[in-house]
Amino acid sequence: MVKPVTLNILDIYLDQKNPRHAPLNAQSDIVEKLIQKEQVKRLARDIAENGVSPLEMTAVVKDESGRYIVVEGNRRTCALRLLNDPKSAPNAHISYFTKLAKNSDKIPKKITCQLFDSRENADIWIERRHSGTQDGIGAKQWNSDQKTRFNTSREKRDDNALASAILDYAVVQGFVPEEREDKILTTAARYLGNPFFRKTLGITSSRSHASVELNVPLNEFSIVIEKFCKDLLDPKSEVTSRTRRVQWEAYARGLISLGLAPKNHVQSYLLSDALNSNEDDPDTPEEVIQGAGEQTSADSKATPSSQHDSSANDHAKDTINGEEGKKEGSATKPQNTKNPDKRKYIIPYGFSATIKNPILRRVYQEMTAILIDENTLAVSLLTRAFLENLYSLFHEKELGNQIKAQTHVVMNKVITHIEKNNNLTKVESQALGALKRVQCNQNNVLSPHTLGANAHASHYPNATELKREWDNISAIVEYMLKRI
Repeated sequence: MVKPVTLNILDIYLDQKNPRHAPLNAQSDIVEKLIQKEQVKRLARDIAENGVSPLEMTAVVKDESGRYIVVEGNRRTCALRLLNDPKSAPNAHISYFTKLAKNSDKIPKKITCQLFDSRENADIWIERRHSGTQDGIGAKQWNSDQKTRFNTSREKRDDNALASAILDYAVVQGFVPEEREDKILTTAARYLGNPFFRKTLGITSSRSHASVELNVPLNEFSIVIEKFCKDLLDPKSEVTSRTRRVQWEAYARGLISLGLAPKNHVQSYLLSDALNSNEDDPDTPEEVIQGAGEQTSADSKATPSSQHDSSANDHAKDTINGEEGKKEGSATKPQNTKNPDKRKYIIPYGFSATIKNPILRRVYQEMTAILIDENTLAVSLLTRAFLENLYSLFHEKELGNQIKAQTHVVMNKVITHIEKNNNLTKVESQALGALKRVQCNQNNVLSPHTLGANAHASHYPNATELKREWDNISAIVEYMLKRI
């Protein structure tokens, strides 16, 4: 028999017979053991920051003395007891729990438990929770594919995101089966984590981005992906989880020598856009689909678009012998070792933008294609149009209504709204600070005032300043683009 009961945290006793440790009599000894061996401090911090998980239930039984004993949820109960009474922690940890408790308003004093009439009746469900899958009746952990899908659906950084998206494409194309071994994803992610390998395949997005961005025709990309997937599935091939950078890059060079790597380049586009397009879609040029026509090859005469691709390729070369710059919780791009002031476009290589709005997307595409030093005013006007529309679209999406007001007013409302988000990464917070400085200084090259002056030819912009200020706010621009 089982029934729910609401109890004061401090009226619940930890289990002397908890399988997580040898039998212990004193509650203080149990607390010390759980802190030492079972990561209770980390759990307590999570509870202080986010509250108690509504998906977890604590189970208790009554002992001979009528005390409530935890039989499921000892770690959670221990953390809650110490957050409610930090002085009951071992001396070395009192200050830790005191600080957590002082700075949190999410620590409950009571919790609802499931009261079992005996340990034996609780044991069947405890075993389900802690003894593995048990042929499907127990808790089943997510595999790598499932974890990555969950993370990307929440826009959470995941180093397998790019590999998962490409394998999903490969499933649709029939290159890999829908049900695949877990190691296929992790092996693919190792190869796709290498900048030279991604460049060889024509991929311009980073390993942690689920939006696959390409700068090669789709049919050429499909050819090389089919070969890569075939080798992933072949246990006798050189593509294995035991390889390192030397082997990844050697395999990429092998694809080039076999003539399987893409040879032509086009303006960067999203794989998802190409797949969702049709022949009448003006946003998906024919050269994206076919490896012929106006796209540039290594031996063709350079056009502004191909020069952009060349700049991107030069950048990729700079990162071959180094690690990609990444910070936890952010989508940091490969770092360019060249002077960013000398790049040819306002949009740097590696900037990732998934833009659903067709007009905003086309403005962005022009920003990635027009040489800024030769056409500074034109780039400034495009940037004005891009930012003004971004602020308005973000305001409409996040605040639920369209707004007809001057740009500086909309910009202020957008900044105020974003400031309320306590989960911004460090990079996003810094970029938001830069955007606030743009807002506060009407002489800033990206301020609504200055961009408006450029549009009326009463001021001529500086290309270097445009590039620098774009870099300063780029992380918060990405943040807004993800939400519109």
